[in-house]
Amino acid sequence: MRASQVARRLQAELMISAEAARKRISRVKPPVDRFSIQLFPKGESFLYHQDHRTTERFWTSLHSSLRDANSVYGYAIDALLARGGLIPSADFQVISGAPRVMKNQVSTATLLDNLIEAGVLKRTTHDHLGDCVAIDRYELGTPDFASAWGRRRAESVLLDAVREWIRNLGTGSYNSIKIRGEETERSVGQFSWDLTAPSYLLPLKRDGAKPGFIAADVFVGEFLDEFQIRYFVRKASLVKASIPSRLLPILIAEEFAQTALRDGRSAGIMMATPTNLFGHRVGTALRELVQTLRNAAAVAAADPEKLAMLIDDLSEIEGAAGNLRGILFELIAAHLARRDAVSVDVGVTARDSRTGKLAEIDVLKVEKRTVCCCIECKGKMPGGTVEVEEVDDWFARIPTFRAYLVGQERFRQAQLSFEFWTTGRFSPDALARLSVEKANRTRYPIGWKDGAAVYEIARKAKVKSIRLALQKHYLKHPLSSI
Repeated sequence: MRASQVARRLQAELMISAEAARKRISRVKPPVDRFSIQLFPKGESFLYHQDHRTTERFWTSLHSSLRDANSVYGYAIDALLARGGLIPSADFQVISGAPRVMKNQVSTATLLDNLIEAGVLKRTTHDHLGDCVAIDRYELGTPDFASAWGRRRAESVLLDAVREWIRNLGTGSYNSIKIRGEETERSVGQFSWDLTAPSYLLPLKRDGAKPGFIAADVFVGEFLDEFQIRYFVRKASLVKASIPSRLLPILIAEEFAQTALRDGRSAGIMMATPTNLFGHRVGTALRELVQTLRNAAAVAAADPEKLAMLIDDLSEIEGAAGNLRGILFELIAAHLARRDAVSVDVGVTARDSRTGKLAEIDVLKVEKRTVCCCIECKGKMPGGTVEVEEVDDWFARIPTFRAYLVGQERFRQAQLSFEFWTTGRFSPDALARLSVEKANRTRYPIGWKDGAAVYEIARKAKVKSIRLALQKHYLKHPLSSI
């Protein structure tokens, strides 16, 4: 327990003064010891008996004591557990509750280093997410490797939807809303968030033309308690105290404990769920999306009707066009690709062991042991166009795909090919670039399919639900033509 708790026990049980209790604690010696990593405010010690150092009791007591002491280290642990105990390293800045740099405050970098040194957290690698931070004590929680990728992708859909909601209400500057996953800085003050937007609403706008800000973090498929929201309350409170800009903080999760709602609202936080933002149908569909993405390849192979239903249900949040259309089109492409395949995988992270570069293979189709194809998927709005820049970006990633595959024993002698599928059309410049590259790439051939070609595959496969979904949400043809 914390030194202050020990002191109170000594005072009560031995009938000694506070000063005498502090002196006894200062002279502590084995078998009682101090935890070597400083995790508590004001330099307070955490004391334990050496026999307990490797027990579950030690770790649960440490966690409980960090909570009781309102330690930012405890906030970070609880926020990480709320994200399934595993997040990409870049996201730790968001859920740490700590600033990048702020006087008299523990920085995010220091916080992470200390928790790793303390044995609470670790750095690890996830097949889809790359470099990650994870909980390292089973006594506190187990990293959910299986759901991490699906959860993160579903959160990207939710962030798209929240951005569109902000645009539709006019609460944030239309073209300046930044969300996680777009390689843009999302800061207000010294803190990072999943979404930020400058706002010119009268209650937020400062004197003159200077805006206030909207900042949000999202959790899909999670129930948050009062401990797991503390990191967010701390961020919002420190921003309010440290910069003149006014802030509207929004925390979005599947569900909140009553104590969390009480504490969040008392701190001036807007507490929202997908259901009360977008309605029951969308809220349910987002939960279903997490489960679907958890085993994407199996769902793509076995249940096209489920994919079609998800597309219909989530179409109400059309602001999710970028992430949602892309994610669901990958599942559609996987389902269509499996028709003449031995196996299909969705969202395979390729790592070039020589360069260290990472790139995601949207759909990996294995036709037989000696033939496999990497399919790049671009789900577009009806009438959308693939531009030459998108094709060039694909070409730039093919060497990483190839290096990863030839580094796998089962693909070392395989015939590799690469295809680009889209529900839209290719611009003339993109088609010209593809044609030139196709002529030059004979050892590892490339190919492409536009929306009409993808639809034709669905027609020949006689999968009515997929044809309807493509027709209704991705293509420009009238439904009567089916």
